[in-house]
Amino acid sequence: MSIKPLTSIDLFAGIGGFALASRWLGIETTQFVEINPFCRKILAKNFPDIPCHDDVRSYHPPKGSADLIVGGSPCQDLSVAGKQKGIIEGARSSLWFEQLRIIQECDPTFVIWENVFGAVNTKALQIVLEGLCDAGYRFDVEVVSGENVGSPHQRKRIFVVAYSDSFKQATRGKVQPSWAEQIRSHTERARAFGCWEGSELPDHGVDHGVPDRMAGNSALGNAVIPQCAAVALMRVQYLNTLLGEK
Repeated sequence: MSIKPLTSIDLFAGIGGFALASRWLGIETTQFVEINPFCRKILAKNFPDIPCHDDVRSYHPPKGSADLIVGGSPCQDLSVAGKQKGIIEGARSSLWFEQLRIIQECDPTFVIWENVFGAVNTKALQIVLEGLCDAGYRFDVEVVSGENVGSPHQRKRIFVVAYSDSFKQATRGKVQPSWAEQIRSHTERARAFGCWEGSELPDHGVDHGVPDRMAGNSALGNAVIPQCAAVALMRVQYLNTLLGEK
């Protein structure tokens, strides 16, 4: 039985790290949401056919409009490099609750949330998992770093792959390996994507003498490594195959 290709809404899209990984894997990104003008310019250049809404606070997806929602809500209030105000009091990281609202409105089968490892220290991860659970999702959690996928730097990140209760019911009785059992094969496969000799991210315009260099460096600092995003997306693709099994 053929499996329908997944469609995805990309929140806090940045310069398109998740979208590039999705393209590698054949997942169709149907919508970006990104407020930063520089990042929006890069998205328009590299993904011209994908519409981009400018603010998660005013974005309302139709129910059932995507199979998957991905997003790394802002990390500034969670990172050890910041003041660690947390996901509730932090003005930027509290945008997670807008992401949760969008998830509830769209009701996708799958969700990926990505963030810095500091999300553990600030209890943000616990709050995210509680929110997903209350919204009717169960989840796998793994830590993937850049060095796992061949990057010359560590860049450790938390990935939550969540799946709806309806998915759980539809696949009841089907034996499936945990993500922990699959993670090695996923990271090995992800290492083959892209080229570490050049840019690990979509063309972002950062070069000597290029306007907006500071904005470009900031965008790079906030971006997810596509190869790491691919590891989480591969887990979603595997889970999706279970829906097609009899």
